Amino acid sequence: MARFVVELVYGPDEEKRLAVRPEHREYSRGLADKGVLLAGGPYTDGEGAQLIYEVADEAELNEVLAADPYTTAGVIASTTIRQWEVVTGSWV
Repeated sequence: MARFVVELVYGPDEEKRLAVRPEHREYSRGLADKGVLLAGGPYTDGEGAQLIYEVADEAELNEVLAADPYTTAGVIASTTIRQWEVVTGSWV
């Protein structure tokens, strides 16, 4: 399994994003229940979010991200994906 840190930057349509947020959060909870989403949440400045996923590979991660209601609604301006090697902490 591989871990990835994903940074989302929200687009300018806050009203649309907030309308989609309950569906996005339900989707995220389902991923967390499956062990795919290890942690995630918005930045306190409201500009975006950071999420940590554990999946087989980047192809699977791209499928997970493509199915996210935020993605399908078009409320994300940009996404940065970085594979992350965890070497210390409670997850190790």
